[in-house]
Amino acid sequence: MGISVRRLGKGYRMIGRNTRLGMPASVLICLLLAACAGATTTTRWVKAGSDDEAIARELRDCNAQANAALASERGINQDINATLGRNWQLGGTLGLEDQSMNRQSVAVADQVLNNCMRAKGFTKEG
Repeated sequence: MGISVRRLGKGYRMIGRNTRLGMPASVLICLLLAACAGATTTTRWVKAGSDDEAIARELRDCNAQANAALASERGINQDINATLGRNWQLGGTLGLEDQSMNRQSVAVADQVLNNCMRAKGFTKEG
């Protein structure tokens, strides 16, 4: 989007946005989001001698541990944001820092889940 300036007479000028690129950019963004959303993978945990009920029970236990780790990480992130958020906002990096901290929190939760299931003798399949 560009800015256009038009003269209106008597020395007045009108400043407006050039929205000609708005529609193609919107379509492109929608297509990219659809492509990203379509790529999902399914992970299945397996262990010799375990039935589906046992796997589900152990997975619930490990998910509870992962959720607790995620809640802890988010609490830490809130503390960090309370301390540094204004600096990041002034520097224009608040959104990037939030995304980075969220990614790190999810990675910690994933690691807790994976470590828990492996400690119980499970392996990933798929």
